[in-house]
Amino acid sequence: MFSRYVLDECLPFSLVGKIGFMGDYLDVKIGQDLLKKLTANLVLTDNQRGIKKFHFPLAWWGKEVRLWNPLLENLSWSSTLLNTLIKNDLKYFKNAAVDTVIPMNYSYFWVQKTLQHLFNFNKTRFHGIEKLETVFQKLVTGKSSTYKVSVFHTGHGEFLTRNKRLLWLLDK
Repeated sequence: MFSRYVLDECLPFSLVGKIGFMGDYLDVKIGQDLLKKLTANLVLTDNQRGIKKFHFPLAWWGKEVRLWNPLLENLSWSSTLLNTLIKNDLKYFKNAAVDTVIPMNYSYFWVQKTLQHLFNFNKTRFHGIEKLETVFQKLVTGKSSTYKVSVFHTGHGEFLTRNKRLLWLLDK
């Protein structure tokens, strides 16, 4: 689902070729390689080939947003603290002049209103959960019922293992 989202909904609409991605420390660690693999055989659209300043191969700007996950789990999505933190983290993408921001964790769609209001869609694009629903419906074509995408997350296995080990050590 992630690869379809990136290849069908994000990359064809890039007009600059400077793409941003965000996630916690593990997302950023694997994100660059994963996105490079997805774009290894990318065919540019006619618009992209016609733009002189288009960066290809694509220029990636990764941002570690390490505090979002715990705050998303423990605070209201409309929390002032969370929204202020998001705004400060996303200044990085505005300063880098990226034209598309790709979340590496689906839980970030919980704060999609803040993200969409922060970016000027003429310059920087962030898709909402509706795009995930579109991608999912394409994946399950031929089904007669209507699907809706719900976002749940538990984090990475490595993250969970680290926390479990820490609790085990504290118990000792």
